Order: sequence, then C-alpha cells, then structure tokens
Amino acid sequence: MEVIPNNPLLRVTKEDLEFARNSYVITDIQRINESIDAIIEWMQKQDHLVESSKHTSREYLERIYMLALGSTENAKKKIDKLFTMRGMVPEICLHRTPGEFERLLSCVKFVPMPKLVPKDRTRVLVTQVIGKTIDDFSLLEYCRYGNMIGEYRMYHDYNAGDRFICDLNGVSIISKMNPVVMKKYDLIGEAYATKVKSVHIINGPPYIDTLVSLLKTAMRNKVAGRLHVHSSYEDLYEYIDKEVLPEDYGGDELPIAKLAEKWKEHLSKPEMIQWMEDQDKLVSDESKRSSNNFNQEYMGMPGSFRKLNVD
Repeated sequence: MEVIPNNPLLRVTKEDLEFARNSYVITDIQRINESIDAIIEWMQKQDHLVESSKHTSREYLERIYMLALGSTENAKKKIDKLFTMRGMVPEICLHRTPGEFERLLSCVKFVPMPKLVPKDRTRVLVTQVIGKTIDDFSLLEYCRYGNMIGEYRMYHDYNAGDRFICDLNGVSIISKMNPVVMKKYDLIGEAYATKVKSVHIINGPPYIDTLVSLLKTAMRNKVAGRLHVHSSYEDLYEYIDKEVLPEDYGGDELPIAKLAEKWKEHLSKPEMIQWMEDQDKLVSDESKRSSNNFNQEYMGMPGSFRKLNVD
C-alpha cells in the first residue's frame, strides 16, 4: 500500500504513512507485501484459522505486521492470539449492530479526532461524558463500541500510537466500573498491541484519586504509568497540540457532538453493517486447534476464560 485511501472520518496523509512506517521500522514495500503473502499462506495452513483467513484483508494484516514491528513470526503469533481472544470474549468483540449503541451514546461520546498530532503522528481519541448523570452508561456497551471503533481503524487508520482523553464532566462513574470487564478490555487491547502513548483525564470528580487507582489495577503497567490527571486545558496542551483538539477544549476541530454524529451516520450505512457482520468471522475455530493451551499461554490462567461472569 503506497497511500491510504481517503476516509470521511480519519485523515492520513502520505507523510503520516511514511512517519508511522519509520517509527515501526517497516519501510521496504516489497518486504511488507512478501510478509503479508507469507502470513496469508500460513493462516491457510492452520486448521483453526482457515475459515477466518477467507475474510482477512491485506490492509488488516499490514496493520498487524506493523504492530509486530516488521516480524512475520510475531505477526503470526499476534493473529493467533487476537483471533482466539475475539472468540473468547464475544460480549465485547462480536455480533454488534449500530442501533444497539443508542442508549450509550445518549450519555457518552467516543470519537477519534480526524487529524494526527503533527509532532509524533499519534491519534487522539476522546471520551466525553455529556450529561450530569450516568444512569444510562454501561461499561460493557462502552467497551463494545470502543472495540468496534478500534477495529474500524485497523482498516482505515495508520499512525504511530494512540493518545486517549477522558472528559468526565465532573460526573461520578466509579459505580459503573466493573473490574472483570475492564480487565477483559485491556487484554483485548494488549492482543492488538497498539501503542498507547498516554491517557489523560480532565474535569474529574472530587474522588478522582480513587478512580485513578481503580483504573490502574486493570491497566498494563506501562500504560498505567502514562496516565495523567489535568486540572486545566492548558495543562493538557503540554501533551497534545490544540490544532487536533475539538472546539470543546479550545482546539481547531469540530465539537465532539458533531464528530460523534458523523461517526454515527457513517456506521449506519449498509456497507458498514455488512462490515460488522464480516468482523464476526475473524475468530479461530478452537475445535480444530492442534493444542489447547491458549488460556494458560496467553491469558496466564488455566481453564476457560468464558467462565468469568460479567454482571
């Protein structure tokens, strides 16, 4: 892939593409294509991945290869891990429809910002609580939606990492934080191996220290060390350029509400509904796996991960 096709929601320039590839040390186009060919051939020979290989695009595999830092063997391991985990946590990864998120999006907006941060080509993703109450908020629904957006970006985005902003608007959400859901969501993020450059909390409630401690228990250590709490937007500007932020935070981009509406309209298109159905096929068939040691090897726990209950 020489250029990223134009996308109505995510802007990626040729310079962004080159910067990201350099940051992951994958600059040889011929080598990239040869590696993707090798990965596809390997998938077609794995009994538990044969069916999913029929629905896996080259664009998707290139992102996996990039996140594997240009290692074909590591890319294979990531695919095996990711496709297996997607099937193990269907409550987060599978059977999604755009209409199911109406209630969630009435109280929370989650949007990737259109432009990358110029200095390091990272993508900023904003979560914004939009009401004074959080009664309609479901952590599981939020994780399903966030995972869906993340998977969409695997086809249309190309960057050197992610930066997350969580605007709590002073609202109490600690009662909604289910540790099991939080841990599952983090494990899925780890399977994708995306680079989380930083996490920023703004407009936190009085109990923010308690919330931060809870969040850190569900995060990988490296990510937990990159969590910041800001008392002002000016403090946030030290980490993220204003030009890529929404008007809500003194930036140059459209307000979060308008960006969220664009995402809602786009995800409701017939071709996107078909895409969601196709994503359900990116799972391994564990009945055909030659060995059944996935839970112990990747999750660090014996037995079935499905036995973890979520209220």
